Amino acid sequence: PMSPRLVFSLIISLMGCYTYRPLATTAPEPGTRVSAQLSGQGSQQLAGQIGPDVLHVEGEVVEVDSAGLDLVVREIESFRGIRSDWKGEQVRLPREAVVGIQERRLSIGGTGLMGGVMAVGLYAIYRVLGGPGLFEGTGGQAGGGGR
Repeated sequence: PMSPRLVFSLIISLMGCYTYRPLATTAPEPGTRVSAQLSGQGSQQLAGQIGPDVLHVEGEVVEVDSAGLDLVVREIESFRGIRSDWKGEQVRLPREAVVGIQERRLSIGGTGLMGGVMAVGLYAIYRVLGGPGLFEGTGGQAGGGGR
């Protein structure tokens, strides 16, 4: 049987909440996951490569130079908020097409909260389906009897 601690640890490792924060530098390191916001003109300029009306391009940085940045694209988002997953195609974003770049970072607070909620829910399901009691095997009484 799985212990509640093991279930909680698995949940935390499998899911994470991420936030986007402004970059501290204008040249992110290769491998950094970023979201690049395109200007209206930049979106039009790149429409042949990434599709029409794209506001955000998200992916891992391959290379950055004075002319722009190369991304391995994971997701795009349109001006209407419609998201589309990509399979890692590489796209060159010219500097003049990009109005802002944010870095994707793990949110410890959000991950802990979501993991805690999921762990409690899974434990409750485990108990309803007949799993052993929380206090079984510890020498205490499962019914919460006084000492």
